[in-house]
Amino acid sequence: MWILIFIIIVIIYFRNKGVPMFLYHQVNSLSNVTPELFEEHLKILKEKNMNTITLKEYGDGNIPNNSFLITLDDGYYDNYLVVFPLLKKYNMKATVFLNTMYIKDKREEKTEILLNGEANYQAMKRFLETGDGRTEQYMSWEEVKEMYESGLVDFQAHSHKHTAVFVSDKIEGFFQGDERDITDLYLYGEIKKGYPKFPKRGEYASKAIIIDKKFFEVFKDFYDRELVDKAEKEKIKLAQEFIDREKNRYFKYENEEEFYLRVKEEFLLNKKLIEENLKNRVEYFCWPWGHRNKKIVELLKEEGIKGFVTTKKGTNGRTPNYEMIRRVELRKFTPEKFKINLFLTRNYILGKIYGWLS
Repeated sequence: MWILIFIIIVIIYFRNKGVPMFLYHQVNSLSNVTPELFEEHLKILKEKNMNTITLKEYGDGNIPNNSFLITLDDGYYDNYLVVFPLLKKYNMKATVFLNTMYIKDKREEKTEILLNGEANYQAMKRFLETGDGRTEQYMSWEEVKEMYESGLVDFQAHSHKHTAVFVSDKIEGFFQGDERDITDLYLYGEIKKGYPKFPKRGEYASKAIIIDKKFFEVFKDFYDRELVDKAEKEKIKLAQEFIDREKNRYFKYENEEEFYLRVKEEFLLNKKLIEENLKNRVEYFCWPWGHRNKKIVELLKEEGIKGFVTTKKGTNGRTPNYEMIRRVELRKFTPEKFKINLFLTRNYILGKIYGWLS
């Protein structure tokens, strides 16, 4: 009985002491979060008297009661076309984490929005062919500036390319040849049936194994010649033996110094482009895919980063844990699920329990 009373008192005490941060990517008629659903979320926030703040405001301690953070990753065009007008309509704020390699100076033509997977694939394909990955599927710098100057939207670092690296030479399986993933295209080139699948993680998260793209054609010849008719288990065994024989010729294993230099160069380009275009100071970094690395935390701190945003669910305190800022991702959320998650994350203790269990 007394335990139950204590739990109720604790829950009541911590009510409205959490600072929720929710995550979006695209908001359009094709995506899992439609404009209508996003507007429903904003209406709920208005009904609950939530005060939306930017990440910079949160980190600077400008945290009114009932604070809430809207964040969007990558910088897709619909963030300007759809999200920005709704933010203005409801006088709400947001923070966008930008992938800067894909941003043009100005919008040059009417844009038919694609889902992010295809949009990114096409941009990377163009980058590999021409050295220019800029695309109409992302906001232009002109649009980003308009949003920033409104005072409603803050922009922080995410990555320049938002790609991945190989992290193991142990084969996981084989491609079918119809895959269209941006990181696969970046690492392998055009995917062909029989190419080997290797584990990968975000480029900021791990030392890389750099594989000469010639290897994949060499491997495919072996696959077509030796593996096509084998059972899957035998295929994996023979493929790994082949990889182990050939990797000294085609695989380069990054050391710590090379890892740090690669990440630093990539990050500084991302930071520089945001700061030069907006005349603001980048102080926050959002891990691509949420893939973190403690050593990179220290590296980016030296380059001026104050806080690190994750995809770990849960809530945040009124005093930020700068190395682990938590977010709840909303991809298939109904208004009812939004309300439940808002209820949990507004309560500091329930939000922490939610984070531990997620």
